[in-house]
Amino acid sequence: MTMAPKNNRKSGHFNPFLLIRLFGVILFIYILSLIDLHELWENIRNIKTEFLLYGLAFQFILLIVKGFRWHILNNGSKYSQDIVRSMGEFLESYAIGVITPGRLGELMKAGHAKEKNRVMETGIRIIIESGIDVGVFVIVAGTASVIAYAHLIPASVSYLILIAGIVIFFFSIFLMRSSALTRLAQKLLNNIPFLKHSFQLNFRPIKSGIMISIVLLSIISNLSAFLSCYMLAIGLNFDLSFLFVSGGIAIAGLLNMLPITVMGLGTREGTFLLLFKPMAEPLILAFSGLVFLVAQVGGGLMSLILGQLLLLSVREKKRSD
Repeated sequence: MTMAPKNNRKSGHFNPFLLIRLFGVILFIYILSLIDLHELWENIRNIKTEFLLYGLAFQFILLIVKGFRWHILNNGSKYSQDIVRSMGEFLESYAIGVITPGRLGELMKAGHAKEKNRVMETGIRIIIESGIDVGVFVIVAGTASVIAYAHLIPASVSYLILIAGIVIFFFSIFLMRSSALTRLAQKLLNNIPFLKHSFQLNFRPIKSGIMISIVLLSIISNLSAFLSCYMLAIGLNFDLSFLFVSGGIAIAGLLNMLPITVMGLGTREGTFLLLFKPMAEPLILAFSGLVFLVAQVGGGLMSLILGQLLLLSVREKKRSD
């Protein structure tokens, strides 16, 4: 008697992980249902124009600085076309990363590497780059927890967050000079049977001067991110310090990395409502909406357009040559 093969993909089968991915969107809809939308819109409409432009300007600075950091992190050459190409590749991946949960779209940077070995080497550099940024955000979140949010977060938790950020930051810097990780990755890859490829990962340790430049560019780019959002807060007449606002941005940004939301919807609003009390809720959500429009939508569009223009100029240059 012959039995029909089982179909593991049951039609109509409910996937519980879908709710996890949509948690932020569901939370966002719920929060909006409790808010006076007319008052929310009035707060957004009344933002001071010059501070809105300052917010966009700092987003542009962030993109340029991070693009150049990616170039020198990969031991980029000093030729203008190479700089333009690597910055274009970075900005293209950044744009996709903005709209993907956990910024997974930034892994596209590895896709620009033509050889398998280069893909893996680029992957290691993505870890270094992201680790530095995450470290900065955790340090800011921890510092704000110790100083600004002491009434909300226990001191033991705040100091633990701060120490974790310092560890992540310096560990990422250490990886720039370490060949041990490359040797370990090469050994693991070559022992995977189905890859059927002998990897030779020639990780080039980054020189001290370049390493210092990367750290400085990281500080500038992340400072630009916080300043961009702080300009929006000033434009809405927030009576909060730079550290207070930046701490909220850092915590919301870290939550945005979890695959529970799309573009920070819901988790960002929930974080701000919790941390920025007792300010009026429509004003808090107006700030959150502007952060979404400027940092997420605005930053994503700027990086997409600029990235495509830079890559197009490289292709045109090749044709003319």
